[in-house]
Amino acid sequence: MPSAHSRSAVVGGRLAQQVYQRLKQDLLDGRYEAGADLTVTKLRDEYQVSKQPVMEALRALAADRLVEIQPQVGVRVSRYSPAEVETFFWIFARTEGGMAYRAATRRSEAQLAELSSLCNRLDRLGSLPDGSGGVAYLHGNRDLHTLVHAMAQAPLAADISHDLWDLSDFLIATHGGGFSGGLAERNHGHREVLDAIAARDAESAEVAMTRHILASPLAAVRV
Repeated sequence: MPSAHSRSAVVGGRLAQQVYQRLKQDLLDGRYEAGADLTVTKLRDEYQVSKQPVMEALRALAADRLVEIQPQVGVRVSRYSPAEVETFFWIFARTEGGMAYRAATRRSEAQLAELSSLCNRLDRLGSLPDGSGGVAYLHGNRDLHTLVHAMAQAPLAADISHDLWDLSDFLIATHGGGFSGGLAERNHGHREVLDAIAARDAESAEVAMTRHILASPLAAVRV
């Protein structure tokens, strides 16, 4: 989940960090809809804290672009236009494609085995009949892409990509209905990335990862 360089590292006190982490995960898991109002009083009661740590957490989440603080009005879950979402995924796909390119040239055999194991785990979630594996898939998906980042051996780029992944998961959860269906199809994209990385075919890994990200229903463009 969040890295040492995530926003929580600069949130003030311990309680504010706890509220930040819990509320952020709720946002990424799709507990709130885009544009939904967030009431400080309700959040304070839910987390059993005072107003100050809630406001500190909300300011950090606003910096993450997950919520919007409107002076004299209140706080709401961020809402983005279709054009903004499409542009984001266009850029995000190419960022992740570059990471996959480097991963294919730098991965170890142990990392490759772990990547294969993660794909198997996601395959099992995709076979669940009622789509109940959505949230577990969301977390497993992050584990898989975090491993690709580790293979790439590019810590600075991985930290930047971590923030992009937060926004990607948020958009899928709040603007795209979450990972409630099509899990087997999405994991097929992971398999293509895995095969290219296993073959140390950097160009194919980049293309497969880019295509996988752009397969999101929120990304109108295709490669």
